[in-house]
Amino acid sequence: MSNISILSDSLINKIAAGEVIERPASIVRELTDNSIDAGATRIDIEILDGGKKFIKVSDNGTGMERADALLCFKRHATSKINSEDDLFNLSTLGFRGEALSAIASVAKITLTTAQSGAETGTRIEVIPGRKNEIKDAPPVAGTTVETEDLFYNTPARRKFLKRTATELYHIIETVIQKAFAYPSISFSLRHNRNEVLNVPVSSSLKDRFTSLYGKEFTDEFFEIKGNGTGIRLYGFSSFTGFTRSARNHQFIFINMRPVKNPTVSHAVYNVYKGLIPKERHPAYFLFLDIDPQKVDVNVHPAKREVRFEKPDEIHRLVESAIYASLDSEDLKTVSHTGSPAMPLADKMAQAYDYKMSDHALVRESATNPFNETQTDIFSSGLAPSVFRFFHLGSSFFATVTDEGLLIIDQHAAHERVLYERFLGKSSIDPEPLFLPIRVELPVQEYNIVIKHRDFLNELGLNIDDFGANNVVIRALPGELHRTDIKGLIMDVASGIIEEETSGIKSELGKENLLRNIAARLACHRSIRGSEPLNDEELTRLMSDLDRADEPEKCPHGRPTKILLSLDELNKMFKRK
Repeated sequence: MSNISILSDSLINKIAAGEVIERPASIVRELTDNSIDAGATRIDIEILDGGKKFIKVSDNGTGMERADALLCFKRHATSKINSEDDLFNLSTLGFRGEALSAIASVAKITLTTAQSGAETGTRIEVIPGRKNEIKDAPPVAGTTVETEDLFYNTPARRKFLKRTATELYHIIETVIQKAFAYPSISFSLRHNRNEVLNVPVSSSLKDRFTSLYGKEFTDEFFEIKGNGTGIRLYGFSSFTGFTRSARNHQFIFINMRPVKNPTVSHAVYNVYKGLIPKERHPAYFLFLDIDPQKVDVNVHPAKREVRFEKPDEIHRLVESAIYASLDSEDLKTVSHTGSPAMPLADKMAQAYDYKMSDHALVRESATNPFNETQTDIFSSGLAPSVFRFFHLGSSFFATVTDEGLLIIDQHAAHERVLYERFLGKSSIDPEPLFLPIRVELPVQEYNIVIKHRDFLNELGLNIDDFGANNVVIRALPGELHRTDIKGLIMDVASGIIEEETSGIKSELGKENLLRNIAARLACHRSIRGSEPLNDEELTRLMSDLDRADEPEKCPHGRPTKILLSLDELNKMFKRK
């Protein structure tokens, strides 16, 4: 008896759906792709319960006649390709002919469509295992697709769906990507009947960038333009003074298709290497228009990846274009702090905690009353009553103990102290700002901050909703008063997004969220490597560090201090 059998059509469809439809955002992506290919100038999206219960995508595109509407649910039914040559010369988004068939195999789906000028439209209701129900519909030009109860017939897959907030986050990201790439199309998104996003038609890509993210955010970016053989590069990348703690706000579009591509990402990071701190990340929105025959978009079922014919050529173009734009723009533009932007050479030096104009390794304490030189310090035996601490470079300070030479990373030490303070919450004292600060946020960050403002209030951040993607900061812990408020709020929102999209259960997620946000707050306010401290401040910092629960490392796991013992020093100098 044969061990090999042919799978049923129903099972084949469900397996195929698993490759294309991973979550509600996959449905939104596939349906908006179809709407864009149909020439729509308006796309409206409505969802319930993060898309798990209901998704509706409506457009004013060309619509379909009844015969095509019936065929579109068949596997690999498409109007985009007719031959093998077409497969390698693609200019459309939805070309595989799998989307509607895949959706219909794992959800209840209803399609309503009509062509312009038609006397009647078509409504088709598809439920797996039953005959399609076909009805006449009003002749409203365009197409509307409604899906209900995703994975209702595949419970094993349904249980892998995340919390509503997580699924909503992925849908918002999907819609923003589509809206960014197509400024000539208006997009709207409603969740549980509340408007989340409403983006009118924009006259240019730059205007669309501003409408999606706000002027305050987009002012932190410079424009990029570059050309190669059959390739055009354009978009935006962040100034070196505007970095993120995570790899969010990094988008790559190949022929208007949002993708992940290591070639392009590596080229971007090559430019910023040495210009920004190692633990920080640039933000960028890059578009590559390339001859379809030079790129293979058919390598991933969900169309998230592409393969270039000549990746080295792409890498060189991206790297050189960003270098050229960054060099010219960063020199003449005022940075987000309001001070003139540094030349690139100085920024590179600052990123390595090394001043080009000061080659001294050891410098004296800011409060040294005797103005002693380095030689004087060592010859005096570092008597505590005269000079307790001395600085090494611009990141470290040191002191002599009975055990040997103790070297402290002042940023890591301060970060540990503040982290435990925020983690405890009880020791936080919010202080009202003399003037409340308004901060404009991208739509995702805005929604996250508003949703969690009670939690943030427990950490001393008093935040009010100002509307139109704006929040007002009315009070902060005293330790945060001198920090970059906007950057702080953006990083806090990123931390919450990380936790909400991690898939961790809510009971554990609350604790993880507190640790994540506490670490970000501490990192923002902790003293920087180039910020000098006097002996009194250093003494206080060391005392606070000694009282910490885990004084040996910062929240990110880096050491706060290193002891060079007398025994180790003797070995180094060959005395043992």
